[in-house]
Amino acid sequence: MQLEPPDEDLPAIQVSLSEFVSAAEQMFTPDQLENFLRFVLAGRLQSHDKLVRIFLNARQGALAPPISKFQVYRDIDSVIGITQDLPFRLPMAIFPLASFRDTLTEDNHLKCSLSCAKNVIGVSLHRIPNMALGKVDRRHITRIFFPGLYCQGQNPAIPPDTMTLIYEKCLRPAVVSLNPVDRSRWPITYSAAMNLYRDLKGQFHFSTIDFPSNLLDQLGPKLLEMFQIQDGLQDAFFVHELRGTKGASHHDPSNAGARRTALNTVFHFFDMSLVRPEDWVVDIGLEIQHEGHVLQWLTKGHLQYRIISHADWNNLVFKRYFPAKGASTVKALQHFPSASYYRQWHALMDRLDEDKAEIIQNDLMQWFNELYWVPHPESDRMWSTKKGGKEWIMLPPGEQRNCPHIAVNSRFIDKDAAVVLVVGTSERQH
Repeated sequence: MQLEPPDEDLPAIQVSLSEFVSAAEQMFTPDQLENFLRFVLAGRLQSHDKLVRIFLNARQGALAPPISKFQVYRDIDSVIGITQDLPFRLPMAIFPLASFRDTLTEDNHLKCSLSCAKNVIGVSLHRIPNMALGKVDRRHITRIFFPGLYCQGQNPAIPPDTMTLIYEKCLRPAVVSLNPVDRSRWPITYSAAMNLYRDLKGQFHFSTIDFPSNLLDQLGPKLLEMFQIQDGLQDAFFVHELRGTKGASHHDPSNAGARRTALNTVFHFFDMSLVRPEDWVVDIGLEIQHEGHVLQWLTKGHLQYRIISHADWNNLVFKRYFPAKGASTVKALQHFPSASYYRQWHALMDRLDEDKAEIIQNDLMQWFNELYWVPHPESDRMWSTKKGGKEWIMLPPGEQRNCPHIAVNSRFIDKDAAVVLVVGTSERQH
């Protein structure tokens, strides 16, 4: 009998010890001898006309430890609100020319009910044409959505002529009518705004103009009123998204006062008298800690990795984790500013002169070069979970999906080595 190689790309099933023994006993019959040997010796199982790999997890199905043995913390990762107003108590920085990169193009798991051809369907928000309106906080964005422009199967991007209509007939007139003192700061036409915010190389720089907080309660209804009289812009609504708050609102989930304080911290710039709870979705994260232990999940995880060259490891990865003294900070930076080490590193760099700062950074790089891997830092965040391109490798092998990105140090990888995913540790396989 010939068995397949042990590392073929197959779907995986994780089983407990009792499940493995029970299945093996059922196969231990003369007519299933080949299946029995494949199962117990090669970890292969014929399931629903497909061959799958079996991973034995001795902790699968194990009882959780008593609650007194570990600590659970809660954190508010993000909040999203769908409203007909602008419920803020701080000035809003409004884009005269909507920032293209702030358009919602990825699924945030929220849907909107739309009536299409007499049928009501739930459409993911990122499929509905939308544009950035402005920001109140560094991690906040308010967008305007236009369900009247939605057409199933078509690109949700708003055409240039419609953007011109939005700016010249709605956005600028609404802002100027409520705050005429800023009339000169708003370009007369959309094309003038395009020219103003584009440099000689053709690159756009999306500046904002602050709008007073005491007039925001009038601006929201005014905009929707003007949209309502324009073909295709009817039934518009606002979506407010606050992301990347992880680490800023840790609290004990069993403490009602701590829960309230955390929520107030995240909503600090919202006018709570205008906030209706039914309009909002709050994404809650749980952090489980057990002193002196590494917690292991009973389900298999996925990640994507790239092997990073020596030069990129030092000049790209390292310098994003430990930027040089005086290095410019990306405005949209997430995760890093909330990390204690990052704040301490910046404080250290601020105290040192340039020569000493460079010496400290070079010394630290020697330690950093001994790491096998780190979360792959993007230009705007520490953790990215987007689907990777061809240069990314999935672990375990399989179809590309949204999962964490890992940067692997090429100093520890040679042509005969492969990266493998082992529960609870890291390992190289030769």
